[in-house]
Amino acid sequence: MTWKIEAGIVGGAALVLGGFLAVMANQHETSRPDPVDHFVQSDYDVFDRDFKMGSADCAIGLASQKICMHKSPLEKELRVGQTLPAYMPALGAEFRIIVKTALKSDNLRTVRYGQTLVLIDAETREVKDILRLNAPDFMAAQADTTQPKV
Repeated sequence: MTWKIEAGIVGGAALVLGGFLAVMANQHETSRPDPVDHFVQSDYDVFDRDFKMGSADCAIGLASQKICMHKSPLEKELRVGQTLPAYMPALGAEFRIIVKTALKSDNLRTVRYGQTLVLIDAETREVKDILRLNAPDFMAAQADTTQPKV
């Protein structure tokens, strides 16, 4: 008789635990942020500006991750809508940068050239969005103010 009671208690506990885990798993999936296809304010805000890394001054980077971003000559050539030329590598940005920024759509890749983040289509290498981290604010960081080469 006592085995039946104990088995009933264990069975009931297993059902309650299973129900709890099912609800929590479903809630976790629905609380995931939607991916975006452009840079957002939080992408700009996550970066530190004008900090020291050891004895060196760093204009832009992630101080907590010990990442200091330096200028690149390739930054000037970037335009929204262009296809990256073959001489410009489309290597993804550092993993620690990708983790700190907002979730992007699956077909996009975040690439870094110096102090600029670029969203490119992973298949076509077309530039979808540019975020110039050396700009004074987010609005200026999104404006493609550089002049095209003539």
